[in-house]
Amino acid sequence: MTSTATRVEPDRLEGQRTAARLWVLHGLAWFALIAYCWTMWVLSGDFTPNTLGRGLEPTWYVVLVRCVEVFFGILMSGWILWRFVLGPKIRTGRFTFDGLFFLSAWLMFFQEPWINWTVYQFQYATTFVNFGGWMAHIPGWSSPNADKIPVPLVYGMAYLWMCGMLGYASSRYMARQRRRDPGRSVFRLITQTYALMIAIDIVMELTMTRLGLISYSMTIPSLTLFAGTDHQFPLYEPFSWAGTFVVLGCLHFFRDDRGRSLPERHIDKLRLGERARTFARFLAVLGVCQLAILGTFNIPYWLYALHTGPIPAAHIEREWRNGGVCGPQTTWKECRLVYR
Repeated sequence: MTSTATRVEPDRLEGQRTAARLWVLHGLAWFALIAYCWTMWVLSGDFTPNTLGRGLEPTWYVVLVRCVEVFFGILMSGWILWRFVLGPKIRTGRFTFDGLFFLSAWLMFFQEPWINWTVYQFQYATTFVNFGGWMAHIPGWSSPNADKIPVPLVYGMAYLWMCGMLGYASSRYMARQRRRDPGRSVFRLITQTYALMIAIDIVMELTMTRLGLISYSMTIPSLTLFAGTDHQFPLYEPFSWAGTFVVLGCLHFFRDDRGRSLPERHIDKLRLGERARTFARFLAVLGVCQLAILGTFNIPYWLYALHTGPIPAAHIEREWRNGGVCGPQTTWKECRLVYR
């Protein structure tokens, strides 16, 4: 019995190390891709603001955009970074799980424009501070005019105050459910949280589309509210974003008694120094965050793209709404079809 147990224990330990290595290597692959694409973007001529049509917007819209950039892009994002990342690091000398979680959620911004991989389903106003986009440097990118897509910097900060915070809020809501009903099943925890996130997303995104802060340019007409207008809203959208928030919430909530999330477990069994171990944990969490937005948002939208209709005329006629990515002057056939 003793010899058998002695053989099994090393095998189990090696299996745990292998699982940990796979999570870390998976995250490292994403990190390397992000670093490569953003470095090539900065070093190329694509790292240039797209200002086409800027100055043609109504004054109220410019004021609104600047307020959003200051409040959410600077103040709210700064508070989150201090509260969850920098403050605890300064006090304890190490990154907490929350710190790694929010940093990983922030890097999901890399996939922000992937919704437009094949069809221009989501567009950005040149009114926002932007430096173009990195899509032309992503291996396999297929939609035209990638260098013109003006991805706003404040959208990057949104992955802190929207994705990160709503993932964190999902976790807190699951914890609240568990405190009130310790016997509540995992299925109910997740589905009830998912329903809440759908409701939050509907209110949030309907408001933003109506104000023009975000624009869904090509949608499935039969599944779209206000189809053909500049504030059309795809009814399938909340199901995707809510899925992203809940996956992040599960990553944050379902941790072991040592506070380790699923991909972090067994990293402590790798022969790493403290700093390398922290970086390995970050990579593992980052990989799951990238899978979350890819699986719940971008892949579904690539399927929706097969059935999208024309672009509202307002998105084409107002240059500041699309930055010259679409319109009759382009060679992109799908981008020249408009509602009239």
